[in-house]
Amino acid sequence: MPARAYGFKSRPAHHRTYKEGFSNMVLGLSNDIKVKITEEKDCLRTLSVEMPPSAVQEKIEKAFEQVATRVKIPGFRPGKAPVAMVRENYKEAAYDQAQDLLLREGVSEAIKSKKIQAVATPVVTSVADFNPEKAFQFQFQVEVAPEFKVANYKGIKITKTVKPVSDADVEKAVKNLADLNARLIESKDETLGKTHFAVINYQGYLDGKPLEGGQAENFLMDMSAPQAIAGLAEGLLGAKAGDERDVPVTFPADSPSQELAGKQATFKVKLVAIKEKSVPAVDDEFAKDLGLPSLSELKSRVKENLVREREQAGKAEIERQIGDRLLEGNTFAVPASMVQRQAEYLVNRQKERMGQQGLSKEDIDKLVERMKPDAQKQAEREVRLAYVLDAVAEAEKIEASEDEITAKIASIVEKSDEAERAGLE
Repeated sequence: MPARAYGFKSRPAHHRTYKEGFSNMVLGLSNDIKVKITEEKDCLRTLSVEMPPSAVQEKIEKAFEQVATRVKIPGFRPGKAPVAMVRENYKEAAYDQAQDLLLREGVSEAIKSKKIQAVATPVVTSVADFNPEKAFQFQFQVEVAPEFKVANYKGIKITKTVKPVSDADVEKAVKNLADLNARLIESKDETLGKTHFAVINYQGYLDGKPLEGGQAENFLMDMSAPQAIAGLAEGLLGAKAGDERDVPVTFPADSPSQELAGKQATFKVKLVAIKEKSVPAVDDEFAKDLGLPSLSELKSRVKENLVREREQAGKAEIERQIGDRLLEGNTFAVPASMVQRQAEYLVNRQKERMGQQGLSKEDIDKLVERMKPDAQKQAEREVRLAYVLDAVAEAEKIEASEDEITAKIASIVEKSDEAERAGLE
Protein backbone atom coordinates (compact mmCIF):
# COMPACT_ATOMS: atom_id res chain seq x y z
CA MET A 1 0.00 0.00 0.00
CA PRO A 2 1.49 3.36 -0.96
CA ALA A 3 2.10 5.93 1.75
CA ARG A 4 -0.73 8.42 2.10
CA ALA A 5 -1.66 11.35 4.27
CA TYR A 6 -4.79 11.27 6.37
CA GLY A 7 -7.10 14.04 7.39
CA PHE A 8 -4.81 16.96 8.09
CA LYS A 9 -3.81 19.92 5.94
CA SER A 10 -0.26 21.23 5.90
CA ARG A 11 0.36 24.63 7.46
CA PRO A 12 2.83 27.33 6.51
CA ALA A 13 6.35 26.86 7.83
CA HIS A 14 5.95 29.54 10.50
CA HIS A 15 3.06 27.65 12.17
CA ARG A 16 4.56 25.27 14.64
CA THR A 17 2.19 22.35 15.35
CA TYR A 18 -1.08 20.63 14.54
CA LYS A 19 -1.80 19.98 18.19
CA GLU A 20 -5.01 22.00 18.37
CA GLY A 21 -6.37 20.37 15.22
CA PHE A 22 -5.96 16.92 16.71
CA SER A 23 -7.40 17.74 20.10
CA ASN A 24 -10.57 19.15 18.56
CA MET A 25 -11.42 15.93 16.70
CA VAL A 26 -14.16 13.70 18.11
CA LEU A 27 -12.49 10.33 18.49
CA GLY A 28 -15.14 7.91 19.69
CA LEU A 29 -12.51 5.19 20.21
CA SER A 30 -12.05 2.56 22.87
CA ASN A 31 -9.34 2.97 25.46
CA ASP A 32 -8.09 -0.46 24.32
CA ILE A 33 -6.23 1.15 21.41
CA LYS A 34 -2.54 0.26 21.53
CA VAL A 35 0.05 2.79 20.38
CA LYS A 36 3.80 2.31 20.26
CA ILE A 37 6.56 4.57 18.98
CA THR A 38 8.72 2.10 17.06
CA GLU A 39 11.41 4.46 15.76
CA GLU A 40 12.77 7.91 16.56
CA LYS A 41 15.15 9.50 14.07
CA ASP A 42 15.88 13.20 14.33
CA CYS A 43 12.43 14.80 14.07
CA LEU A 44 10.73 11.79 12.46
CA ARG A 45 8.61 9.40 14.53
CA THR A 46 7.23 6.05 13.37
CA LEU A 47 4.18 4.83 15.30
CA SER A 48 2.48 1.44 15.33
CA VAL A 49 -1.25 1.41 16.10
CA GLU A 50 -3.59 -1.47 16.93
CA MET A 51 -7.32 -0.78 17.24
CA PRO A 52 -9.56 -3.40 18.91
CA PRO A 53 -12.24 -5.42 17.09
CA SER A 54 -14.92 -3.39 18.87
CA ALA A 55 -13.63 -0.22 17.21
CA VAL A 56 -13.55 -2.01 13.85
CA GLN A 57 -17.20 -3.08 14.22
CA GLU A 58 -18.20 0.43 15.28
CA LYS A 59 -16.61 1.98 12.18
CA ILE A 60 -18.07 -0.69 9.89
CA GLU A 61 -21.57 0.14 11.15
CA LYS A 62 -20.93 3.85 10.69
CA ALA A 63 -19.55 3.21 7.20
CA PHE A 64 -22.67 1.27 6.15
CA GLU A 65 -24.81 4.15 7.40
CA GLN A 66 -22.79 6.62 5.30
CA VAL A 67 -22.82 4.38 2.22
CA ALA A 68 -26.58 3.84 2.49
CA THR A 69 -27.26 7.59 2.33
CA ARG A 70 -25.57 8.02 -1.04
CA VAL A 71 -26.04 4.79 -3.04
CA LYS A 72 -28.82 4.45 -5.59
CA ILE A 73 -30.70 1.14 -5.66
CA PRO A 74 -33.49 0.73 -8.23
CA GLY A 75 -36.92 0.91 -6.62
CA PHE A 76 -35.79 2.77 -3.52
CA ARG A 77 -35.24 6.39 -2.64
CA PRO A 78 -31.68 7.33 -1.51
CA GLY A 79 -31.22 6.22 2.08
CA LYS A 80 -34.40 4.09 2.11
CA ALA A 81 -33.04 0.79 0.73
CA PRO A 82 -33.18 -2.21 3.12
CA VAL A 83 -30.04 -2.53 5.23
CA ALA A 84 -29.59 -6.15 4.18
CA MET A 85 -29.54 -5.15 0.51
CA VAL A 86 -26.97 -2.41 1.17
CA ARG A 87 -24.78 -4.84 3.11
CA GLU A 88 -24.97 -7.42 0.35
CA ASN A 89 -24.21 -5.11 -2.56
CA TYR A 90 -21.87 -2.52 -1.03
CA LYS A 91 -19.80 -4.45 1.50
CA GLU A 92 -16.44 -3.62 -0.13
CA ALA A 93 -17.28 0.08 -0.34
CA ALA A 94 -18.28 0.09 3.32
CA TYR A 95 -15.10 -1.75 4.34
CA ASP A 96 -12.99 0.82 2.47
CA GLN A 97 -14.91 3.61 4.20
CA ALA A 98 -14.43 1.92 7.58
CA GLN A 99 -10.68 1.71 7.02
CA ASP A 100 -10.57 5.42 6.24
CA LEU A 101 -12.47 6.20 9.44
CA LEU A 102 -10.18 3.95 11.48
CA LEU A 103 -7.05 5.48 9.98
CA ARG A 104 -8.14 9.07 10.50
CA GLU A 105 -9.21 8.59 14.08
CA GLY A 106 -6.44 6.14 14.89
CA VAL A 107 -3.77 8.62 13.79
CA SER A 108 -5.41 11.37 15.82
CA GLU A 109 -5.73 9.21 18.95
CA ALA A 110 -2.13 7.99 18.64
CA ILE A 111 -0.77 11.53 18.40
CA LYS A 112 -2.92 12.63 21.33
CA SER A 113 -1.96 9.68 23.54
CA LYS A 114 1.77 10.13 22.93
CA LYS A 115 1.55 13.93 23.32
CA ILE A 116 3.25 14.46 19.97
CA GLN A 117 3.63 17.99 18.59
CA ALA A 118 3.27 17.28 14.89
CA VAL A 119 4.58 19.86 12.42
CA ALA A 120 3.52 18.13 9.20
CA THR A 121 0.74 15.94 7.87
CA PRO A 122 0.98 12.39 9.26
CA VAL A 123 1.59 9.78 6.54
CA VAL A 124 0.27 6.22 6.79
CA THR A 125 3.06 3.91 5.58
CA SER A 126 1.56 0.42 6.01
CA VAL A 127 -1.82 -1.19 6.75
CA ALA A 128 -2.37 -4.82 7.69
CA ASP A 129 -4.95 -6.85 5.75
CA PHE A 130 -8.43 -5.79 6.80
CA ASN A 131 -10.50 -8.35 8.68
CA PRO A 132 -13.85 -7.18 10.10
CA GLU A 133 -13.57 -9.68 12.96
CA LYS A 134 -10.05 -8.81 14.08
CA ALA A 135 -8.03 -5.87 15.38
CA PHE A 136 -7.00 -3.21 12.85
CA GLN A 137 -3.26 -2.56 12.62
CA PHE A 138 -1.29 0.09 10.77
CA GLN A 139 1.84 2.23 10.94
CA PHE A 140 2.34 5.90 10.21
CA GLN A 141 5.11 8.47 10.32
CA VAL A 142 4.96 12.04 11.51
CA GLU A 143 7.47 14.85 11.93
CA VAL A 144 7.66 16.54 15.31
CA ALA A 145 9.05 19.77 16.68
CA PRO A 146 12.66 19.44 17.88
CA GLU A 147 13.29 19.13 21.59
CA PHE A 148 16.24 21.12 22.90
CA LYS A 149 17.20 23.44 25.74
CA VAL A 150 18.25 26.82 24.45
CA ALA A 151 21.70 27.91 25.58
CA ASN A 152 24.51 30.37 24.88
CA TYR A 153 22.29 33.35 24.09
CA LYS A 154 23.65 35.80 26.65
CA GLY A 155 26.92 37.68 26.38
CA ILE A 156 27.20 37.15 22.64
CA LYS A 157 30.09 39.03 21.05
CA ILE A 158 29.13 41.14 18.07
CA THR A 159 30.62 44.03 16.12
CA LYS A 160 28.58 47.21 15.85
CA THR A 161 29.67 49.43 12.98
CA VAL A 162 27.78 52.08 11.08
CA LYS A 163 30.01 53.90 8.62
CA PRO A 164 29.36 57.67 8.64
CA VAL A 165 28.22 59.32 5.40
CA SER A 166 30.90 61.61 3.95
CA ASP A 167 30.59 64.42 1.41
CA ALA A 168 32.33 62.16 -1.09
CA ASP A 169 29.62 59.52 -0.55
CA VAL A 170 26.95 62.11 -1.28
CA GLU A 171 28.73 63.34 -4.43
CA LYS A 172 29.07 59.78 -5.69
CA ALA A 173 25.40 59.03 -5.04
CA VAL A 174 24.30 62.20 -6.84
CA LYS A 175 26.53 61.29 -9.80
CA ASN A 176 24.98 57.82 -9.90
CA LEU A 177 21.55 59.46 -9.84
CA ALA A 178 22.54 61.54 -12.85
CA ASP A 179 23.75 58.39 -14.64
CA LEU A 180 20.38 56.75 -14.00
CA ASN A 181 18.69 59.73 -15.65
CA ALA A 182 20.96 59.69 -18.69
CA ARG A 183 19.45 59.61 -22.19
CA LEU A 184 20.72 57.69 -25.19
CA ILE A 185 21.53 59.90 -28.17
CA GLU A 186 23.08 59.33 -31.57
CA SER A 187 26.86 59.21 -31.23
CA LYS A 188 29.08 61.48 -33.29
CA ASP A 189 31.72 58.74 -33.38
CA GLU A 190 31.92 56.95 -36.71
CA THR A 191 32.98 53.55 -35.37
CA LEU A 192 31.58 51.39 -32.57
CA GLY A 193 33.61 51.24 -29.36
CA LYS A 194 33.37 49.65 -25.92
CA THR A 195 31.69 52.71 -24.37
CA HIS A 196 28.86 52.82 -26.91
CA PHE A 197 25.42 51.29 -27.17
CA ALA A 198 24.73 49.38 -30.38
CA VAL A 199 21.32 49.05 -32.04
CA ILE A 200 21.47 45.83 -34.06
CA ASN A 201 19.46 43.34 -36.09
CA TYR A 202 20.73 39.77 -35.92
CA GLN A 203 19.97 36.19 -36.95
CA GLY A 204 21.88 33.17 -35.69
CA TYR A 205 22.67 30.11 -37.82
CA LEU A 206 23.80 26.62 -36.80
CA ASP A 207 25.00 24.33 -39.58
CA GLY A 208 23.50 26.75 -42.06
CA LYS A 209 20.03 26.62 -40.51
CA PRO A 210 18.39 29.52 -38.61
CA LEU A 211 18.51 29.17 -34.84
CA GLU A 212 15.09 29.04 -33.21
CA GLY A 213 14.79 32.12 -31.00
CA GLY A 214 18.17 33.35 -32.23
CA GLN A 215 16.99 36.52 -33.91
CA ALA A 216 16.05 40.09 -32.99
CA GLU A 217 15.52 43.50 -34.56
CA ASN A 218 16.52 46.88 -33.12
CA PHE A 219 18.13 45.10 -30.19
CA LEU A 220 19.94 47.53 -27.86
CA MET A 221 23.30 46.18 -26.71
CA ASP A 222 25.49 47.81 -24.04
CA MET A 223 28.99 47.26 -25.40
CA SER A 224 30.54 47.57 -21.92
CA ALA A 225 28.37 44.86 -20.32
CA PRO A 226 28.58 41.04 -20.46
CA GLN A 227 26.34 39.62 -23.17
CA ALA A 228 24.07 36.59 -23.23
CA ILE A 229 25.68 35.67 -26.55
CA ALA A 230 29.38 35.74 -25.70
CA GLY A 231 31.57 37.17 -28.46
CA LEU A 232 28.83 39.09 -30.23
CA ALA A 233 29.90 42.51 -28.92
CA GLU A 234 33.59 41.88 -29.60
CA GLY A 235 32.79 40.91 -33.18
CA LEU A 236 31.23 44.32 -33.83
CA LEU A 237 34.01 46.56 -32.50
CA GLY A 238 35.10 49.07 -35.13
CA ALA A 239 31.95 48.68 -37.23
CA LYS A 240 30.14 51.66 -38.72
CA ALA A 241 26.39 52.29 -38.79
CA GLY A 242 24.93 50.29 -41.67
CA ASP A 243 27.74 47.69 -41.68
CA GLU A 244 26.85 43.99 -41.81
CA ARG A 245 29.09 41.32 -40.32
CA ASP A 246 29.18 37.55 -39.84
CA VAL A 247 30.22 36.98 -36.23
CA PRO A 248 31.34 33.46 -35.20
CA VAL A 249 30.18 32.43 -31.73
CA THR A 250 31.15 29.29 -29.78
CA PHE A 251 28.65 28.26 -27.13
CA PRO A 252 30.16 27.07 -23.83
CA ALA A 253 30.26 23.37 -23.00
CA ASP A 254 27.99 23.98 -20.01
CA SER A 255 25.39 25.85 -22.06
CA PRO A 256 21.84 25.33 -20.67
CA SER A 257 20.83 24.22 -24.18
CA GLN A 258 22.26 20.75 -24.87
CA GLU A 259 21.72 21.28 -28.60
CA LEU A 260 24.11 24.26 -28.56
CA ALA A 261 26.65 23.15 -25.92
CA GLY A 262 30.18 23.35 -27.32
CA LYS A 263 29.00 24.14 -30.85
CA GLN A 264 29.94 27.05 -33.11
CA ALA A 265 27.27 29.21 -34.67
CA THR A 266 27.35 32.22 -36.97
CA PHE A 267 25.39 35.39 -36.34
CA LYS A 268 24.63 37.68 -39.25
CA VAL A 269 24.51 41.13 -37.66
CA LYS A 270 23.62 44.56 -39.02
CA LEU A 271 24.68 47.61 -37.01
CA VAL A 272 21.66 49.91 -37.27
CA ALA A 273 22.93 52.79 -35.11
CA ILE A 274 25.63 53.83 -32.64
CA LYS A 275 24.38 55.51 -29.49
CA GLU A 276 25.98 56.97 -26.38
CA LYS A 277 24.89 58.19 -22.98
CA SER A 278 24.05 61.84 -22.46
CA VAL A 279 24.36 62.42 -18.71
CA PRO A 280 22.61 65.55 -17.37
CA ALA A 281 24.73 68.18 -15.63
CA VAL A 282 24.51 68.02 -11.85
CA ASP A 283 23.05 71.46 -11.09
CA ASP A 284 19.91 73.22 -9.87
CA GLU A 285 18.09 72.39 -13.12
CA PHE A 286 18.78 68.69 -12.60
CA ALA A 287 17.40 68.95 -9.06
CA LYS A 288 14.27 70.70 -10.35
CA ASP A 289 13.74 67.93 -12.91
CA LEU A 290 13.61 65.56 -9.93
CA GLY A 291 11.05 67.73 -8.14
CA LEU A 292 13.37 69.51 -5.69
CA PRO A 293 14.03 73.27 -5.49
CA SER A 294 17.83 73.19 -5.65
CA LEU A 295 20.96 71.06 -5.87
CA SER A 296 21.61 71.77 -2.20
CA GLU A 297 18.23 70.29 -1.27
CA LEU A 298 18.90 67.28 -3.51
CA LYS A 299 22.20 66.58 -1.75
CA SER A 300 20.51 66.96 1.63
CA ARG A 301 17.84 64.40 0.66
CA VAL A 302 20.47 62.04 -0.71
CA LYS A 303 22.46 62.26 2.52
CA GLU A 304 19.35 61.52 4.60
CA ASN A 305 18.67 58.43 2.50
CA LEU A 306 22.27 57.23 2.78
CA VAL A 307 22.24 57.66 6.57
CA ARG A 308 18.97 55.73 6.82
CA GLU A 309 20.21 52.95 4.53
CA ARG A 310 23.42 52.52 6.52
CA GLU A 311 21.54 52.44 9.80
CA GLN A 312 19.24 49.76 8.41
CA ALA A 313 22.20 47.83 7.02
CA GLY A 314 23.94 48.09 10.39
CA LYS A 315 20.86 46.77 12.17
CA ALA A 316 20.55 43.90 9.69
CA GLU A 317 24.22 43.04 10.19
CA ILE A 318 23.80 42.96 13.98
CA GLU A 319 20.77 40.68 13.60
CA ARG A 320 22.75 38.43 11.25
CA GLN A 321 25.62 38.19 13.73
CA ILE A 322 23.24 37.42 16.59
CA GLY A 323 21.54 34.75 14.48
CA ASP A 324 24.88 33.18 13.59
CA ARG A 325 25.99 33.10 17.23
CA LEU A 326 22.66 31.63 18.36
CA LEU A 327 22.88 28.87 15.78
CA GLU A 328 26.50 28.13 16.64
CA GLY A 329 25.49 27.71 20.28
CA ASN A 330 22.38 25.60 19.59
CA THR A 331 22.74 22.65 17.23
CA PHE A 332 19.82 20.28 16.64
CA ALA A 333 17.94 18.64 13.79
CA VAL A 334 14.90 20.36 12.32
CA PRO A 335 11.89 18.86 10.50
CA ALA A 336 12.78 18.18 6.87
CA SER A 337 9.26 19.01 5.69
CA MET A 338 9.43 22.50 7.24
CA VAL A 339 12.79 23.12 5.59
CA GLN A 340 11.38 21.96 2.26
CA ARG A 341 8.32 24.21 2.54
CA GLN A 342 10.48 27.19 3.44
CA ALA A 343 12.89 26.46 0.57
CA GLU A 344 9.96 26.31 -1.86
CA TYR A 345 8.68 29.61 -0.49
CA LEU A 346 12.09 31.27 -1.00
CA VAL A 347 12.39 29.92 -4.55
CA ASN A 348 8.84 30.94 -5.49
CA ARG A 349 9.43 34.44 -4.11
CA GLN A 350 12.50 34.78 -6.33
CA LYS A 351 10.58 33.43 -9.31
CA GLU A 352 7.94 36.12 -8.83
CA ARG A 353 10.60 38.82 -8.67
CA MET A 354 12.32 37.55 -11.81
CA GLY A 355 8.98 37.44 -13.60
CA GLN A 356 8.33 41.05 -12.63
CA GLN A 357 11.74 41.94 -14.08
CA GLY A 358 10.65 40.58 -17.45
CA LEU A 359 12.80 37.44 -17.58
CA SER A 360 11.58 34.64 -19.82
CA LYS A 361 10.23 31.39 -18.35
CA GLU A 362 13.23 29.53 -19.77
CA ASP A 363 15.71 31.90 -18.10
CA ILE A 364 13.78 31.78 -14.83
CA ASP A 365 13.78 27.97 -14.82
CA LYS A 366 17.56 27.90 -15.37
CA LEU A 367 18.20 30.38 -12.56
CA VAL A 368 15.85 28.52 -10.22
CA GLU A 369 17.80 25.28 -10.65
CA ARG A 370 21.00 27.10 -9.75
CA MET A 371 19.55 28.74 -6.65
CA LYS A 372 17.90 25.63 -5.17
CA PRO A 373 20.97 24.44 -3.15
CA ASP A 374 21.42 27.91 -1.61
CA ALA A 375 17.68 28.16 -0.94
CA GLN A 376 17.82 24.83 0.89
CA LYS A 377 20.66 26.05 3.12
CA GLN A 378 18.93 29.37 3.80
CA ALA A 379 15.66 27.59 4.58
CA GLU A 380 17.33 25.29 7.11
CA ARG A 381 18.94 28.31 8.77
CA GLU A 382 15.64 30.20 8.97
CA VAL A 383 13.69 27.25 10.36
CA ARG A 384 16.32 26.45 12.99
CA LEU A 385 16.68 30.11 13.97
CA ALA A 386 12.90 30.41 14.33
CA TYR A 387 12.92 27.57 16.85
CA VAL A 388 15.82 29.14 18.75
CA LEU A 389 14.10 32.54 18.86
CA ASP A 390 10.92 30.92 20.14
CA ALA A 391 12.91 29.12 22.83
CA VAL A 392 14.65 32.34 23.89
CA ALA A 393 11.29 34.12 23.99
CA GLU A 394 9.89 31.39 26.23
CA ALA A 395 12.95 31.37 28.50
CA GLU A 396 12.84 35.16 28.88
CA LYS A 397 9.02 35.28 29.00
CA ILE A 398 8.83 37.49 25.92
CA GLU A 399 5.44 37.79 24.23
CA ALA A 400 5.76 39.86 21.08
CA SER A 401 6.17 39.80 17.32
CA GLU A 402 9.28 38.23 15.79
CA ASP A 403 10.79 41.67 15.11
CA GLU A 404 10.21 42.68 18.72
CA ILE A 405 11.66 39.37 19.93
CA THR A 406 14.81 39.94 17.89
CA ALA A 407 15.14 43.48 19.26
CA LYS A 408 14.67 42.21 22.82
CA ILE A 409 17.34 39.55 22.33
CA ALA A 410 19.73 42.21 21.06
CA SER A 411 18.95 44.21 24.19
CA ILE A 412 19.63 41.18 26.41
CA VAL A 413 22.93 40.62 24.64
CA GLU A 414 23.99 44.22 25.26
CA LYS A 415 22.60 44.76 28.76
CA SER A 416 22.84 41.42 30.60
CA ASP A 417 25.67 42.61 32.81
CA GLU A 418 28.98 44.43 32.63
CA ALA A 419 30.90 41.30 31.64
CA GLU A 420 28.57 40.67 28.73
CA ARG A 421 28.69 44.29 27.60
CA ALA A 422 32.47 44.10 27.62
CA GLY A 423 32.18 41.47 24.91
CA LEU A 424 30.67 43.95 22.50
CA GLU A 425 33.10 45.74 20.25
